[in-house]
Amino acid sequence: MNRPARLLFAALAAALVLGGCANHPELRPYSAEEARQLQLEALQRQGLSQEAYEQRRLSILRADSPTTVTDSVERYPATRS
Repeated sequence: MNRPARLLFAALAAALVLGGCANHPELRPYSAEEARQLQLEALQRQGLSQEAYEQRRLSILRADSPTTVTDSVERYPATRS
């Protein structure tokens, strides 16, 4: 290979490498919905029994749901000093 061909090849290779690095998407944290979806997909791959699968699935779905306010405050009022 002659010298101009080598230089052209090296420049082309460098352009491809540097150009490929610049096109990667920016890394970002997962949203809550994406994290839940990943957990559910991983759960499906574990090969659990139907009962164990449903228990874990419900715990994943409940973890992201808003907490329910109950009347437990009325049943157990705080003690006053």
